[in-house]
Amino acid sequence: MQLQIVPGPIKVFLRRLVGGFLFVPSIIAIGGVVLAIAAVWIDRGAKLEPVFEFAQFLNINATGARSVLSTIAGAMMTVISLVYSLTLVVFTLAASNIGPRLLESFTDNRVNQTTIGLLGATFLYALIVLYIVGDEEVPKLSVAIAILLATVSLFWLIYFVNNVARSVKVDNEIARTQHALRAAIHEQMRDEPDDHSEESEYTPESEGIPIKAPSAGYIRGVDIPALKAIAEETGGFVQMCVRPGDYVVAGSPLARVFDGATEADTSAILATILIGDTRAPEGDIRFHMHLAVEIALRALSPGINDSYTAISAIDHLSGSLATILQRGVPRSLHCNNEGTPRVWMEIMGMKEIVGVVMHPLRRAARGNVLVTLRLVQAIGMIASVANKRHGPILHRHLLLIATDNNTSITNRDDRRELASAIRTARMR
Repeated sequence: MQLQIVPGPIKVFLRRLVGGFLFVPSIIAIGGVVLAIAAVWIDRGAKLEPVFEFAQFLNINATGARSVLSTIAGAMMTVISLVYSLTLVVFTLAASNIGPRLLESFTDNRVNQTTIGLLGATFLYALIVLYIVGDEEVPKLSVAIAILLATVSLFWLIYFVNNVARSVKVDNEIARTQHALRAAIHEQMRDEPDDHSEESEYTPESEGIPIKAPSAGYIRGVDIPALKAIAEETGGFVQMCVRPGDYVVAGSPLARVFDGATEADTSAILATILIGDTRAPEGDIRFHMHLAVEIALRALSPGINDSYTAISAIDHLSGSLATILQRGVPRSLHCNNEGTPRVWMEIMGMKEIVGVVMHPLRRAARGNVLVTLRLVQAIGMIASVANKRHGPILHRHLLLIATDNNTSITNRDDRRELASAIRTARMR
């Protein structure tokens, strides 16, 4: 299976280009300018005069047309200011109450981008029409389109407010992050076999040629197919020393190349490894898990102390972990069409990925009976559907929870309830 990780700088550049409040709103706004020019051209050609003679309600004089266009342009500029102000307020609330690393999802939200773009397009449309037409011209079609754009903008603004109100609900954000995680799981594991543990037995015997990081940063992605092609050309083997999401310093080893690699091949391999200042969600399953864990840890902090938000995060994370424990981790060994091993890259280990979620939650929930009980129940639900060979990993976390809470929970009845829940979870 070829993992669909970040294939190179072009995809990352395009993703950054279409994200945020610049590219998509600008394209929509430019569309308003083009529409204004086209509408005035059609008006001056008098091609739709028969339509306006039939639809008398569309008739308007020059003074009325300029008044309507001026009103729409002024109103749109005011609404754009309000939309930007509301968006920044939502950013502030989300960063403080949910998590700062979720802000990227707000800027990439197509509803937010479309709202700003549509309002900008309506403003520019009305402004350009006002600039082009003369004092005595009656741009009937242009005015009709302006009224239509203003109407669409009004209803889209209502939809935008509804979407913003839903976005600041923490339960919706937890669900959204886990939907993204499960989509990544299904993408990377759609062809996974039931067991490929024998892959760990393949290790090159020689030292290999180290490929060192040219700069410090996060591994944003690795182009596995390109690495396979390079290894195929040289008849060699590439062993990756890093994974998506890892932080590297300049000079640290990124990979090792075995059998016949040259200096040119080293440069080509470096071109397949993308290093950036921030982590990227593509190909980094741990990144998506950290988002939900971060929400839970923030909820369990003394300043917030919101146990039910933490419980919601645990519930959704249990669904994602169950999917991984049912399907297994992505394969590490990548072979060519003839079955010859060419690339080794471990995405994650099962013990590690469970620990990424369970260890922080267990430590933060220590002494909180409500959250600890829910964490134990979640482990029990996961164990009931997981592959049986992963049972010891889950049982280990149940033992750690019991050990931690033997001293942190002082009430005897609470300890008994927790012990009963742990026994029930172990039996699944």
